[in-house]
Amino acid sequence: MNTRRILALGWLCLACLPGVTRPMALGEPDATPPQATHWIVGVSPYLERDAKDAVFRSIGRLVLEGLPVGSSLAVYDAFHLKTVATISIPEAKAFRSSRTRANQFAGELNRLRQFLAASPEPAPAGAEMLTNAVRLPQFLDFVFENAANAAGVGQSTGLLVLGSPLYLDPKEPDCSMRDGYFPSDGHLLADRDRTVFGKGGHDTGIPNAILHLGYFGDPWISDVHRERVQRFWNLYAARRGLRLGTFSADLPTVFTAVTRGAGSGETGAPDFRSEGLDSKVEMVRITRDAGVSDWITRELLSGTRPPPPRVRRGPMKIGIRWRGDLDLDLYARPKDGSETLYFEHMRSPEGYYFKDHRSSPDREYEFIEFESPVDVEAVTARINHFAGDSRSPRGPHGEVRIEFDGRIYSDDFQLASRRGNEGREGRGQAPYWTEIDVPAILGLRAQAEAVNRASP
Repeated sequence: MNTRRILALGWLCLACLPGVTRPMALGEPDATPPQATHWIVGVSPYLERDAKDAVFRSIGRLVLEGLPVGSSLAVYDAFHLKTVATISIPEAKAFRSSRTRANQFAGELNRLRQFLAASPEPAPAGAEMLTNAVRLPQFLDFVFENAANAAGVGQSTGLLVLGSPLYLDPKEPDCSMRDGYFPSDGHLLADRDRTVFGKGGHDTGIPNAILHLGYFGDPWISDVHRERVQRFWNLYAARRGLRLGTFSADLPTVFTAVTRGAGSGETGAPDFRSEGLDSKVEMVRITRDAGVSDWITRELLSGTRPPPPRVRRGPMKIGIRWRGDLDLDLYARPKDGSETLYFEHMRSPEGYYFKDHRSSPDREYEFIEFESPVDVEAVTARINHFAGDSRSPRGPHGEVRIEFDGRIYSDDFQLASRRGNEGREGRGQAPYWTEIDVPAILGLRAQAEAVNRASP
């Protein structure tokens, strides 16, 4: 069954919704209508088929029997920032009837149906999939600048966004939340020219409004991933003068919160605290497969060192781990002229960067995986002391691990700095950096020297 047929059936089914063939309860003589509200609804143009039908029915129900007289509703494309439909319910007794509303607002509801039935523009070649995608920061800019002005005098305003809770935008690949990534707190403190989640633009504009986020399916890598993303949007909303209300994949729960009114004060988000935000701007990754990080977290047998690899080219992981309240960073590239992977550039054609986000007590780690084969002699890698004061007289130190050719190699690393330099390079910065000699850790230099000594 195609999308247009599904949505056509959804439109017919609106006539079967409770209350459509009779005046609504709020129209009874003794009923007290709820406070008038102005609702701004942002919908992803990339919804999947089943989600489109559910969204159309839910918004239709809201229009026909959920909003009090005197209310208004504006629906927007929350990715391309375009108007889809606008509805204003007059303060007249007749509009307490669902049947009257169905007749009066048939045109606007049909525009919504056509928007949902349309096939969106495909993602650019080579871009990530945009399933359920919305551009929440840009949509809020748009709302604060334009759409909020549609509210009438004395109306409270609520925001409802229906789409993916993961930010996906081909124009902002370094801020993408796909594959288990989520933004660090530093994005909230940075300027907009550095990150799409940063400060600047129209940061406020709707006092005391509540933002409800309804999503679809299970986009989470794990429960921890969901908690981290929800926490980020909670803090992000607060910075923009909003409160994050419902955060749920259950549309009835989301729309129940909507019908309670924008000013109800009831929210579904935990009370995330903003104290002690990390100022570093990076995308942090959570992985579903524990085995991905097991190679760097598990203990190695002491006294056993694997032989040098049998090949010189293949996939590779380079990781560092350390103890203490220090922020150390790993930089690596597969060859001269290629992209360097690190916390501000987390993906490249050859691989990706991963950082443990303080999930293990008093031990952190990060690693870079080159999924495409690399030449072990061409790989360059470095460690930087970014932040934190070293309490050890030895200075920052830890362990380097390399997984290559099915084996795990290990060696110690040491830096001469006592406090971090926030990644600066150039003259006088040498103590804050140390090189990782990949061939030496793999045992290839010792092997070559042994061969030379044995040669006549």
